[in-house]
Amino acid sequence: MSELIRLVYASRAAFEPVPVKQGVEPSVGRILMQSRRNNAHANIGGVLYFGDGYFFQALEGERQAVNQAYRRIAADLRHREVTILSLKTVSERFFADWSMKYVPAEEAVKQFIRSHNYQRFEPLKFQETEAEALIELFHSYGDAGAKIKKKGGWFGLRKLFAS
Repeated sequence: MSELIRLVYASRAAFEPVPVKQGVEPSVGRILMQSRRNNAHANIGGVLYFGDGYFFQALEGERQAVNQAYRRIAADLRHREVTILSLKTVSERFFADWSMKYVPAEEAVKQFIRSHNYQRFEPLKFQETEAEALIELFHSYGDAGAKIKKKGGWFGLRKLFAS
């Protein structure tokens, strides 16, 4: 087996987010569906958070598969300023059961931001230790209803696109 890695990156959305009362922003929902499909096929796991127009994501898996996924993301026109915040070898996955876990951790992220002396969620400014700390927080946080496990599971489209 190849080397297991966790890559954490942030990017700015190239689209104007649509305000939603409940569920996931529609463009983010489409990215989630595509990511879950691609990642499950490549045996990649991870977590995604979207807030204040920024993506913050961790990808876990074999080095070659994660690097290929990252190159695809960096070339995706829905992302700008794609920046790696952390890249390290890991002995185990935090998100082994998730092709892509989505966390709507608004309040938890606000607390995290305040505790690190930021005014708003701007992950492109994060140090590696801050990025890793936020991934630790997301590791312990629940998913936003739209859950797909690599082997079996379900995908709640109505919950995903509820507004």
